[in-house]
Parts: sequence; C-alpha cells; structure tokens
Amino acid sequence: MGFWLAVTLPIFVIACSIDIVWGVVAFWWLKPLYERGLLHILSRRVFAENVTAKDAIKAWPGLLKKQWFASITWRRISPTRGFDLAIQQLEGLEGAERSKRLSILHRTTDDNTAWWTIVCMVWELIIILGLVALISFVIPSGVEFDYWQAINSDSWGVELTYNLFTFLAYLLVAPFYIAGSFAAYLNRRIMLEGWDIEIGFKRAVSRVSKPLTGAVTSCILIMCCFALVTESWADENLPETPPAQTIETDSAIFVDTDPAGQKNIEFESEAQIKAILDVPPFNGQKTETDYRWVGWGDEEKEKEQSSDSLPDWLSSAIIFVANIAEGLMWLVFGSLLLLLLYLSRDHIKALFNRPASPQDAQELDLTVFSQSYDGDSLPDDVPSELDRLLEAKAYRKLMSLMLITSLLEISKEQALPLTKSMTERECLEVIKKSIEGDRREFMQQLIDTWIHLAWAHTWPQKSTMQMLCEKWKTLFNQTVPVT
Repeated sequence: MGFWLAVTLPIFVIACSIDIVWGVVAFWWLKPLYERGLLHILSRRVFAENVTAKDAIKAWPGLLKKQWFASITWRRISPTRGFDLAIQQLEGLEGAERSKRLSILHRTTDDNTAWWTIVCMVWELIIILGLVALISFVIPSGVEFDYWQAINSDSWGVELTYNLFTFLAYLLVAPFYIAGSFAAYLNRRIMLEGWDIEIGFKRAVSRVSKPLTGAVTSCILIMCCFALVTESWADENLPETPPAQTIETDSAIFVDTDPAGQKNIEFESEAQIKAILDVPPFNGQKTETDYRWVGWGDEEKEKEQSSDSLPDWLSSAIIFVANIAEGLMWLVFGSLLLLLLYLSRDHIKALFNRPASPQDAQELDLTVFSQSYDGDSLPDDVPSELDRLLEAKAYRKLMSLMLITSLLEISKEQALPLTKSMTERECLEVIKKSIEGDRREFMQQLIDTWIHLAWAHTWPQKSTMQMLCEKWKTLFNQTVPVT
C-alpha cells in the first residue's frame, strides 16, 4: 500500500488539477501500470526476499518498459488482466509464446480470475457508496440534502469529493486484487508443473551444498596426493604394462579404459535420455475431457421400472393421496396469502396514496410540533393572538400556534396518521398525501420556516412571518374550538 500511495498520489493530483472529471478517468485507465510495482513486491517476497516500497519505486520505471502500450490499450479491458500480468512481467513472454502460455494456464474448469476482477470492482463500488452514506450520518436531521441533485450538479467541491472517495477505494482494493490474481497464478503453476516441489528442492540443494563445498574440496585434494604417491611407487617397482589390460573372470570381463571413454558413456546416456523425452508420451500435451449424460432417458426408464414393480391398486392409491395432499397444500398457501394481504391492508393503502380510514387513524399528537401550546391552552381568538405575537416578534410561539391550529382544522376534514416519533419532514410527507391546493403549499412553507428556525437557528424575516399570517387567515380564518 505504501508503494501505491507514493506512486499514484502525485499522478492523481496532477490529473485532477488538469481536469476534475476526465482526470480521474485517465487515472483509472492507467491502473495496470501502477499494479506492476505491487506484483514486483509480491513476487520477491514469495521467495523470502525483503523488498521495501522504496526498492519497488526504484524498480518501477524499468518494469514499465515491457508491453506498456498493450497494457493500456486492447488489454486494458480484459477481465483477467491481473492474472495475465504475471505471465507478462515475470515470465517475459510476448506474441505467440504468450498466447500459448495463457491458453495452457487458463485451460481449467475452475478459472475464476475474471470473477475475481468483478468482485474487486464491486468492493470498490461498495467503499465509494459507504463513504457517501457516511456523509449522511453527519448531516443534521433537520437539514434537507438531495443526493441526486448534488451528483448532477457542476459543483467543483462535489466532484473533488467523489474523486477522493474513488482514489481511496482504489488504494484499499488494489493490493488485494493483485495478491489474489498472483495467488491464482501460483496455484495454477503448482497444479500443472509441481512448481512448489521444484522450488523446495532448489532451496534444499542450496542449503546443503554451501556447507559441503569446503569438505568436498579437501577430500579431492587428499585423494590427489595419495594418487601421486601411488603412481610414483608403481613406476619404481613394477614392470611396464600396456595401457589397456583385459582380465577374464567366470562372471564378466572388465576392461580398463581411458577417461575419454568414460566421457563418451556420459554423453551417450544424455543422448538416450533426450531421445526418450522427445517421443510420446513425454513430448506432448495431453488434454482430458470427461463427458456425462445429463438427459432424462435413464430417469424415465427407472420410473417405468419402479411403476411396473408396484401393483395397480397401490399406484392408484398413491396418486389419490398425492392429489389430496397437493390440494391441501394449495389451500394452506392461499389462506396464508389472504392473511398476509389482510394484515398489510394499511401498507397497501399507503402504497396507492389512499389515506387510512378515520377509525384506523392514530390520534393527533400535538406535542410533536410545539413547546409553547397544547390542546388545552389555545386562545379563543386565534387571529388576534397571531397579530399580538407578530408585533412582539415571538416568531417561535407564533409558528407553533399556526401549526397546531392548522393541523386541528385539517384533522376535522381528514384523519392525519401522525405519531410522536415523527420528524417535521415525515409529518410534512403525511400532510402532502392528505391535502392538496393552497393548504398544502402553505403547510410546506410553514414547516420549512419552522425547521430553519428550530434546527438551523435562522431567524425569519418579518415580511415572511406577515405573509404566513395572512395566508393562515385566508385558509383557516375561524376560531378553533378548544379540544
């Protein structure tokens, strides 16, 4: 992650400073180039080589030289690019050799490399949406924020925020994507070539050969000394013999030859081994395909055999019982469906914007909207009280009184299913579904002004309060009886 942050952050800043929209698109398009450094780190650490982010940054320019143009053009949209990157970067194959190697490694029934790319893309999307949802938790409940309008707006701050969320998602997911793709590559090589066994043998040989090097050298020197002494003693005491001597025994004939003959034997052995490996079945590739019949022919035969083995009266009885059981099952299913529809009748009415019946409506709870008035202390002359509060600039108490009296008047004509736990916005949605026309517009203006005063602490203008009072008198100009 340190390599990714050090390399991509400057590129991201430069791209976004050039163009806030197309910059992040260009940054996304160049992702295969950044991923080469991550693969470099993972491929070295598999062999217990300690590679730091600083080392990877130094090696990164050299890694970009191989097939960089293909990586950002026709191979960019390949769903298996994370898996294929190992073949391109670690094995260094190009052209037909690369295509042949890819065909061999992808030739399996459980090749999930493309699905791994899709899963990582979904992770990135989830992280971005999660960060957007996090913003909604820090916004006060009384402040209205339209996400769709913010996304479609041309605000520089909104676009920069989205770009930062995208960069953070890439930063978190990219190491896992390359690690998973590289693990799939290693697993495939292990299945095909026993690569892990080969690496284990090489490590064992390297560990054993180092301490034995000095001992082997000493033994060779000692043997050479003995050979020189023996040769000198033989020259002095023994008669000359021909260079090659044949000794016959009952079992075999041993012939002493020169070292050149021994080398010829070794060369012949190597040639024989190569000749064996060049002929079938060692020289070719073998593809095994397993076919299975998935039709219904065998099943129908088994059914016919099983039906023939039962008496006719028993088969008829089984069919009769099965029909009765099926009828009872459908009867129970229909009853449960009707019961579910009956219990959900109120939700179905709300779905089609039909208000609930008065007997089903909950009692109007006025304490939700006011701390200054309740149903037992309303004034007898509401218009005069509104004028008095307007002159005294008691706007909070004034709007509370208008809210209560308006809701009482509306509840006379139509039930309002309001509860104490509802917020102002939720109450407004219920009111919009219940009334229309000028009253609906007035209630929306009144509740919006109330929210700005109660939550945003924005003191309304006197002209706004005068306009609301005039509208209230026009729409609800009568004395509200005490309830």
